[in-house]
Amino acid sequence: MLDAAIICFTRSGFHGTSMQQICAEAAMSPGGLYRYFPSKESIILAIIEEESAARATLIDVLETAPSFVEGIARMGAALFSREAPAVCLELGPEIYAETARNPALKPTFDAVETEMNEAILRCFRAAQAKGEVDPDLDADTVMLLLGAIGDGLVLRNRFDPDAPLDRMMPGIAQLIGRMLAPRAVPTLAMDETP
Repeated sequence: MLDAAIICFTRSGFHGTSMQQICAEAAMSPGGLYRYFPSKESIILAIIEEESAARATLIDVLETAPSFVEGIARMGAALFSREAPAVCLELGPEIYAETARNPALKPTFDAVETEMNEAILRCFRAAQAKGEVDPDLDADTVMLLLGAIGDGLVLRNRFDPDAPLDRMMPGIAQLIGRMLAPRAVPTLAMDETP
């Protein structure tokens, strides 16, 4: 049922999809659908909750990578190659827009986002402690920037699904790595005295 709903929502958006269209896509009667999901809103909530499980796979990719930046690259590659299936690729922009309009969805959406962001933040702070990234960088600012990059790539994927974002991740990660790199400590010339 959720797969059918995702197909319909991807094709027509949340507001452009009727419960009847979902029933037709799922090849089931309206009574069968309404027994599990009394409204489109309940389907959207179930999709957001299902996204949490998919994101757990991405968090594992990040946490097991040899470095934070490599983990970001591997997460992106897994997501955009569809190795780690995530509804956000197809419905991310639609979910964001609907959550902004519908306060009943916000608590569930926020819980999924918070879980992901806390995992990334833990890994970022561990990378700072190991000297992989600049220890002076403000974690909240970095999280905002990484989130904006990720959201932008998901939106780009929606507009241009043939873009090879999975293969572009090493280059994207290289740019992120440059932004996060520890600042070089200036060295003194031989004839300079401290």
